[in-house]
Amino acid sequence: MRVQVTKSAELKGHSGAIYSLSKGFSPTTVLSCSGDKMLAHWDVTENKFTGFSVKLPSIIYSSLFIELNNLLLIGTASGSLHVVDVNTKQEIKFLQFNKGGIFKIIFLPSSKSILFSTANGYLIELDLELFLIKKEVKISDLKIRCVAVDEELNRIYLTDGSGEFHVLELTTFKKTISVQAHQQSCNCIAIHPNGKHLITGGKDAHLNVFDKFSFEKLISIPAHNFAIYSCLFLGNTNYIATASRDKTIKIWDATTFEFLLRINKENYDAHSHSVNSLLWLDETSQLISAGDDQKLMVWNIN
Repeated sequence: MRVQVTKSAELKGHSGAIYSLSKGFSPTTVLSCSGDKMLAHWDVTENKFTGFSVKLPSIIYSSLFIELNNLLLIGTASGSLHVVDVNTKQEIKFLQFNKGGIFKIIFLPSSKSILFSTANGYLIELDLELFLIKKEVKISDLKIRCVAVDEELNRIYLTDGSGEFHVLELTTFKKTISVQAHQQSCNCIAIHPNGKHLITGGKDAHLNVFDKFSFEKLISIPAHNFAIYSCLFLGNTNYIATASRDKTIKIWDATTFEFLLRINKENYDAHSHSVNSLLWLDETSQLISAGDDQKLMVWNIN
């Protein structure tokens, strides 16, 4: 059966481009980070703003809610990390790193620590309790936009503005290999649920598939007309979604990597500008997208 997509909702409220999405405080909520210096919290079952927001002095690039202690971490373009207690709605920690904007924040439950990447090419690990630096390494002189963690193989994958992705040992940050994935910036990377492959998206508009062990490039698909900013496996489906500066979202078969469906303005009343971020919600089997048109859109995937 071919994939079927319907638009469930369009959520408005930001006055600047939305740069990233992350999971909210419950399985049916979403956090959005924007150039208007606002973080907003949305409910996709009621299709509305929940009333929770954070206003900061700088453009917001990234966020992460940690359910373990009800903390919200927010990364900005100025390189600051803000820690908010969701229960009290108070900022309890402010950290300024001066390593460039913070692009990606990840929580590691096994070590109770936080990883984040920066625009100046750093990967930094923080202790979750004291927020002290545990490890820090400079990977590149260019942006590290995306980080993916493979705890089973003790690996971290990082994308680089040079077009490479780098593989580090999770416990030591020792680099094991750098792979030239794209002709220009490598913007996103995702680990295939089959345990065998990695997929990447780049400024060259290609979607590439790599063997996870040999790092051989197996497939290279001219997937979009402009840069790919997000590539994502859609939960328990057999689909991959990609989002691009060309204003489209595309759906792919995760086994054959066959192109299945284009979501654009003409066919689905979709985004009118660059699509910057995608998020999958397992609870509702919905894909959330956001971009330069300042909107979040909610898609039912069948």
